[in-house]
Amino acid sequence: MAGEEFPNPGADAEVDWQKNDRLVRKGFKDLAYLPKGRSAWNATLSAIAYSARRHVAGPEAADLNLWAAMHGCTPTARYVELGERGLVLWHGTTGARAEKIREHGLAHKRGVWAATDPRIAHGFTRGRSAAFGAGSAMVCFLIDKHEWDGRAQREHVEIARFHQSIPAECIEYILWSDRIEFCGERKARAPKPWGTARFKRSGGQWVPRSRPPVHFDAQRAYRNLDGWLDLSLRRILATFGTVAAVEVFSALYATIDPWDALEHRRVFEALERLCGPGRLGRGGTRTFRLADEGA
Repeated sequence: MAGEEFPNPGADAEVDWQKNDRLVRKGFKDLAYLPKGRSAWNATLSAIAYSARRHVAGPEAADLNLWAAMHGCTPTARYVELGERGLVLWHGTTGARAEKIREHGLAHKRGVWAATDPRIAHGFTRGRSAAFGAGSAMVCFLIDKHEWDGRAQREHVEIARFHQSIPAECIEYILWSDRIEFCGERKARAPKPWGTARFKRSGGQWVPRSRPPVHFDAQRAYRNLDGWLDLSLRRILATFGTVAAVEVFSALYATIDPWDALEHRRVFEALERLCGPGRLGRGGTRTFRLADEGA
């Protein structure tokens, strides 16, 4: 199996899952569990970016391979091949148990619980990592609906309980606290994973590790952190149109090394500069769109 990670600011750092009420009051319900540090992040929150795409644009618009690409991770060939037969499911657990799941798959004597909406599974992740002090992890697996028909019991419109073990070959990604790991057996040719920008501290400023200008893509380059942030935000907004804040934060922190280089405040300021204050969408979640595209 192939393994792939995005930048790691400190793998041993535990996240305080205390709810960020200040951001919730401002309309950022999707960022309720964003850690309160100036530049803190937790990779399991990237599952909520997938949930946000389902919420903002509809369940059918949540493309697992595009989600992987925006996090700098390998897309899975199995997702492409299954097409409409494929069902993406999420299982929240601890980091310690995820190690065993990666090797042996998912199994439990009372059945395996999973959700199509990763926000539900993320609640289990938060609770178990806090209760057991074993770290947080999210498991993303993919099944063929035709093959698994009748082997699961619907407990809720978004929740299923499987009566049989889920083999390891069904697992495509594990979201640890500090990285996303591709566990699939085969890679898809497209979309291409978004590259990682690497910065270093010099003279009290964060500057690119490579000599500027640094290529962002075939046509564009950046000279400093603000230039990279502007290009990254425009790419996210151009790709999705209307986005939730968690989609922006998730993609940015997945493609910058180290995370310390990017303060939360800087992201909000750049979003407001490009998009305005944002709109309250369905469920009272604030969404953004480029101002020159009818925000």
